[in-house]
Amino acid sequence: MSFGKALRGLALAGAVASMTAAASAAEKVSFNMSWLPQGSVGGILVAKAKGFYDEAGLDVTVYQGYGGQRTVNEIDQGLFDIGYGDPVSVILNRANGGKAVFVGSINTVWPGALCYLTKDGESEKKLADFAGKSVGGGATSPVQNIVPSWLEENGLPKDHLKLLRMNPAVITSSFLEGKVDLAECWEGASLPILTENAGESGKKIGMIKYRDFGLDMYGSGFVTTEQMLAEKPEVVDKFLDASYRGYEYLAQNPDESADLIVKQYPTLEKSIVLEQVKQINALVRDPSAENKDLGFVRADRMEKTMGFVREAFVVDDSIKTADLYRNISR
Repeated sequence: MSFGKALRGLALAGAVASMTAAASAAEKVSFNMSWLPQGSVGGILVAKAKGFYDEAGLDVTVYQGYGGQRTVNEIDQGLFDIGYGDPVSVILNRANGGKAVFVGSINTVWPGALCYLTKDGESEKKLADFAGKSVGGGATSPVQNIVPSWLEENGLPKDHLKLLRMNPAVITSSFLEGKVDLAECWEGASLPILTENAGESGKKIGMIKYRDFGLDMYGSGFVTTEQMLAEKPEVVDKFLDASYRGYEYLAQNPDESADLIVKQYPTLEKSIVLEQVKQINALVRDPSAENKDLGFVRADRMEKTMGFVREAFVVDDSIKTADLYRNISR
């Protein structure tokens, strides 16, 4: 072997060793999506596809979840480092002795709605129009508690709507088949699926957004634990930086982002993912926040969220709003 070849071989070996060492030195982070891959967690999936976590020295593994409240509890139990969760679930976790913390918003407003089937030319329906109608909601969905209190805040009795506890997997089909009158639906998640499925049957979707009827709460965002913040604050910081970089990319490149997500999860339909992405892009930035950074959590909004949840879920005053969230310096 020539001296030149030997040097090139040593250089190559050194580069491989360096790459291996860098990979082994990367901090491992487990992330729970709270549900299936979809637009709501699009920023995380884009950050992973574009290598933003790698650049931050993180080795991020993304896991499917089984609902917001379960996800937050699993994070609190140490099964995952960070996850997609909502303040309601954080409050309930802490009410039961947990130490979950909300560390950044994604849905700066509550993205939920009640969907119904409508016809061309039909006037927009009001909440009062649905007296006695049935609502298909997940068995453990926060709507089971939120809706009765929300109805009362709108001057209607708690039983104005008949809430049904259902397996989330059958809500869409039951709704489209007319077995339930309304279905819970979520922008950036189930709404585009519901809309597309309805369109295939020649039907159209109308919806009543909770936020249009006085529900001023944060939706989901990033959740971790007090222990993670105390022991690995720099890891949380880097993860949030890279994730919000992903959401910025999502907003600027929706079509490419949808492709990146579908490439990771080929069973997804691009048309649905793209619509989910567009909906999340409209929810992720809070135009009223003094701090314009993505993810900034406003104290006044969290206080309103805490006030509503305290009434809806009968949470006592021992849970302090200041303990629920942190704004990580980025």
